[in-house]
Amino acid sequence: MRRLAVITFCLCLTWCGLNIAAKTRIMLISDPHVMGPGLLINEGEAWEEAIYYDRKLNDYSRNIYDEAIAIALREKPDLFLISGDLTKDGEWVSHQYVVQKLQELKAAGIKALVIPGNHDMGTDEALYYDGDNAYEADTINAQQFAELYKDFGYGDDVERDPETLTWCCEPIDGLVIIGIDSGHEDDPLNGVISKATFDWVTERAQTAKNAGKLVFVMMHHTMFPHVTNVEKFSSTYTVKLGVPAEGDSYIYYDYRSVCRRLSNAGVSVAFSGHVHASDIAKDSNNDLTRTIFDICTASCAAYPNPYRLLTLNDDGATMRIQTRYISELPGIDDFASLAENRMRQGLVNLVYGNTYNQEISDLFAELFKMHVMGNEPENPHQQEFLEKYEEYLPQMKNDMQINSYLNAYGVSFDELTQMVHSLLEDKSNYGDPDRESCEDDLNTTIPVRGDGWTAVRSIVRESPDEAWYTLQGLRIPKPSRKGLYIHGGKLSVVK
Repeated sequence: MRRLAVITFCLCLTWCGLNIAAKTRIMLISDPHVMGPGLLINEGEAWEEAIYYDRKLNDYSRNIYDEAIAIALREKPDLFLISGDLTKDGEWVSHQYVVQKLQELKAAGIKALVIPGNHDMGTDEALYYDGDNAYEADTINAQQFAELYKDFGYGDDVERDPETLTWCCEPIDGLVIIGIDSGHEDDPLNGVISKATFDWVTERAQTAKNAGKLVFVMMHHTMFPHVTNVEKFSSTYTVKLGVPAEGDSYIYYDYRSVCRRLSNAGVSVAFSGHVHASDIAKDSNNDLTRTIFDICTASCAAYPNPYRLLTLNDDGATMRIQTRYISELPGIDDFASLAENRMRQGLVNLVYGNTYNQEISDLFAELFKMHVMGNEPENPHQQEFLEKYEEYLPQMKNDMQINSYLNAYGVSFDELTQMVHSLLEDKSNYGDPDRESCEDDLNTTIPVRGDGWTAVRSIVRESPDEAWYTLQGLRIPKPSRKGLYIHGGKLSVVK
């Protein structure tokens, strides 16, 4: 009888698709925004203007990307993923550099897969910078993208959607990944998945699910908003479903349609980027019987320069997520401080350009920087910033510039306040209290079988210890200088 039970258990494992090798490891980066060699000819007014509002480190992007590849070569994951915005703005020279480094992974036997982001087919910012002048750089189109990345998601070993750069493959036995092309900057369908492509995706997801396999998707835009009301400020924050109507027009269905259909089709995890914040959230289908996680990863080209290490555990039903950081670069002194200062100044400039209020600009820059880091409630300044926001709120309500800015987006002060609280409390409920989600954004273990909302409430957080770690995960004695560290499983500020 016992032998029969063991045989039955083994058959169930096979039927359920749990034939994935134990401890399958994936390395994930997003938005490297690689700026190809030669694009910055000479610094000057043109370059200063280009980076004034930018929180990314475009001028160090190749160094950062090189370090990410070097980490992958040391870690030797089974799979290396990039969830879009491979290049600064779709320049030929930038794509060629990205591919050149990916070939190093291929030579080392590491499988790599990519998906384009909204910057990868060329934008108005695809430029050479030469002192006070800037002029156009050559960019690529979708056909050229597929040819360049034929070894990294677009070769004969994958199934391709006939209309877009969407693909489906099984890079590891028992794990199917579908890379979804969610649109490009100059495309009217930027952030939109057409019905034909979405049907193609869900058919393949359902087939994989029926075969008992894990199904993950990777796309550039987030699957659903991680912060309440944030989509009101950006029409491309989340994906939409586009259904053709008369002529060249479309009827658009919001992220709920995408999320519900993908979860019903068997997708349990989505890897995304685009919004440059590290945040993990979950949602589900209509009746809460199947759950889907969106693992959004901040740009590795901007502070705090993260990457993710993912491990599919022995039980085949959970995935461990570890977040690490690139805080040092060869030959660059105090890179972490440089990156943090660039992030903050770019944010301050961006907010100030819309408010003309320095105090409020400083506050919102700090709020967004906190969001980029993830796990906002653990930040020692969380309560302080909530109180500052409430303190400034009467002043903001009487500020004509801020009122004009909010009116342009159709956002009320109540909705703005909901957004700020959602951001700082790391909670979102998508307008439905039954779907409130508050997940560890950085180091956790999540279920990946998608077996319903109540079945996944017990997210396993990594057990903290009392050791000190740098942001890139290096264990150290007690810090000897100021900065951000991980201690007891929480973000700690040493002053």
